[in-house]
Amino acid sequence: MNIESTVKRMALIGVGGIGTNLIELLIPALQRLGLDAQITLMDGDVVEAGNLGHQRYTEADLGLKKVEALASRWGEQGSGIEVVACAENLRQPHQLEGYDLVVACVDRPEPRRLVHATGTPWLDLRCGGDGYVMLSSESSQHLVNHMTPDHEPMSCQHPGALEDGNLEFGFAVAAAYGAQWVVQHLRGNQPPVQAMGSLTYGAFNFPAVSEVSA
Repeated sequence: MNIESTVKRMALIGVGGIGTNLIELLIPALQRLGLDAQITLMDGDVVEAGNLGHQRYTEADLGLKKVEALASRWGEQGSGIEVVACAENLRQPHQLEGYDLVVACVDRPEPRRLVHATGTPWLDLRCGGDGYVMLSSESSQHLVNHMTPDHEPMSCQHPGALEDGNLEFGFAVAAAYGAQWVVQHLRGNQPPVQAMGSLTYGAFNFPAVSEVSA
């Protein structure tokens, strides 16, 4: 199957549990559909032993920049997909210039807010334990603000979970939602606006947020 498309420039911010699994799902799908894209991976972290198991790295990647390990793996596919490594964290608005689509898979509110403020279509993917959240540029700005309070960096696993052998897979659900969303967006279809839920308890409703600013 081939679907006519022009090359789209996508930025994937954060290549941890959500981001790496999203790439593993997304690139083969884009190749299968004949959708061309340049995907910039933006993350300043290196691969550590604690990343193995829920992030798509191997022992051979230890000590490498995460984005460089992924770009090396996916960068020579002989297709219309180009993967670019950008080994830096998102700190300034200018880092998001020139993209057609931005996907945030980060654990802090500051880069999320930079993504939310861009005029480019965006997707914000989050998780914690077996829970997942997906917000998009079509979500209410009041809801997005309400769902993005100040907080310290939060791992996709609850504190102590990995040490106790209690790996939970909310990150995989968020990644699957993200891959589906990006494919539908690039095909010109209307992807879901938002979603939230838990593998244990099912879908959740978002809180009712007043559209009137305080």
